[in-house]
Amino acid sequence: MDPQWMALSNTFKKYNLGCGTMLYRGFLNIGYWPNLQNGGVYQNLNNTDGTFMMNHDLREGIPALDGSLDLIYHSHFLEHISYTDGITFLKECYAKLADGGKMRILVPDLEKWAKAYLNNDRFFLEEYVKEALDPALYVTNAAIFMGMLHNHDHRCGYDFDTLKWVLEHVGFTNVKKTLYASSEYVENIFEIEPQQPVRIMESLCVECRK
Repeated sequence: MDPQWMALSNTFKKYNLGCGTMLYRGFLNIGYWPNLQNGGVYQNLNNTDGTFMMNHDLREGIPALDGSLDLIYHSHFLEHISYTDGITFLKECYAKLADGGKMRILVPDLEKWAKAYLNNDRFFLEEYVKEALDPALYVTNAAIFMGMLHNHDHRCGYDFDTLKWVLEHVGFTNVKKTLYASSEYVENIFEIEPQQPVRIMESLCVECRK
């Protein structure tokens, strides 16, 4: 075990994986930026006081001792890796959590997207275009749907049944769907999941335990 990983998992008991620019107090936020030192731990990036971010490629593993973490959080990360790589990643999350440890996951809800496409829900689709796509090019239902699937390096899609099956397959229990910004496990959930209309509209939010 890398001594740095050991030290980090002894210091931080809550990890935010695949954080991007979303840095939260009380967590070790882990993201990867090629222009930053690999393995570097940075404080207060982007004027986010009281935060710590480790620059680390999660393809190299979750930097923690097995059985050491109390909470893992990841939001709109899992869809960026393939289905089989996602299973491997969730197995590793399970291994890193202590007994009774908790995890909260947000991903785009493929069922909501499929219904919006099939039911011609233009409000849903057009709200997404405003946030993420070029409205001059993404006009039809199919174009918007495919834009969500392919324009942001998405490699997999989940509905609740699929994500529940995968989580139970790797060992998690008490798998349940929750609302956006509503959690039994994350204390400062309103800070972590602020009122963002598109995220509220499209997210599948799931919690589980080891």
